[in-house]
Amino acid sequence: MLYFLPDSLGVSVPLVLAAILILWKSADWFVEGAVGVARKLRVPPMLVGIVLVSLATTSPELMASMLAAVRGVPEVALGNAVGSVLVDASVALGLAAVVAPIPLAAHPAIFRSGARFLVFAMLLLSFFVFDGTLGRLEGATLVGAFAIYTARTYWKTRRGQGADDPLVRGAQEEVEQIDAALEQTTTGRILLLFFVGFAGVLLGSECLLKGATGIALYFGMPPVVLGLTVVAIGTSVPEIATVVASALKGQSGVGVGNVIGADILNICWVAGMSAVANPLSTQMSVVLLMFPAMFVIVLTMLAMLRWKYNLVRWNGAVLLSLYVVFVTAMLTMTSTGVIEPLPVVVH
Repeated sequence: MLYFLPDSLGVSVPLVLAAILILWKSADWFVEGAVGVARKLRVPPMLVGIVLVSLATTSPELMASMLAAVRGVPEVALGNAVGSVLVDASVALGLAAVVAPIPLAAHPAIFRSGARFLVFAMLLLSFFVFDGTLGRLEGATLVGAFAIYTARTYWKTRRGQGADDPLVRGAQEEVEQIDAALEQTTTGRILLLFFVGFAGVLLGSECLLKGATGIALYFGMPPVVLGLTVVAIGTSVPEIATVVASALKGQSGVGVGNVIGADILNICWVAGMSAVANPLSTQMSVVLLMFPAMFVIVLTMLAMLRWKYNLVRWNGAVLLSLYVVFVTAMLTMTSTGVIEPLPVVVH
């Protein structure tokens, strides 16, 4: 672990860049190792796809938020969870729609399951944080809601009714690719992938938190701002890369499902588990900025997808523009003192 705070941009910026590269690769190794271990233990394939892959792919977000929560910077933890939703819905899908050779397609069934639950989760989180704090019981409620949703998805899939759920579509595609890659892999190498991947996610999250904190201290940025931007983008790089790569290959449905599933996980699992570890809090001025921004960006994304069940280039440009507007508004509020530059202390 790194028990120091960088005191210059010459250390902080390379540390953040190194953290992003570590998270990018180690997250893949961790997912591959986790799937391989589950297969060796003969865990049912549907359970592997719906539960294990979904949780493992969001391990960078979870680890960064939990480290921030227990280290005494709950603003970073909450900012990372909500910021990751904003980044996935605007930057990941926006970039994918702009560069994809064909429109990004979404199956109508996604809106009968994932999209509805995503809106419900956003409403629940907003209600809980309306007083500026996400307590342990409220975090446990979010985790419980996700557990119920996951169990329902699992049983529907067993009955052949949940194949189009976003948690299922993306996970099954990933499990198939991992199974093919691990077909001739030994148990020893699978265990190595699992433990090295987990250690890499832990190290990468630690480096990202330290580097981002150093940048915040250098510029006098409030903790929540670095959580909403630097940390959120850093932990979301694996999702951005996956969605853009899927779009370039013409597998757009996978990318759309991944984003909706990742947003559900960021709200219920990442924010919820972090609050269980240590209550999350932030300034009311931030609450009044980031939650309306989340609803505007996510509902715009869902509305454009619902129109013809696809996203074209101009849709992607709109989503990217909305994120730029959000960041500009946040920086303006910071420079004018509306968002107070609270001290950053990482233990």
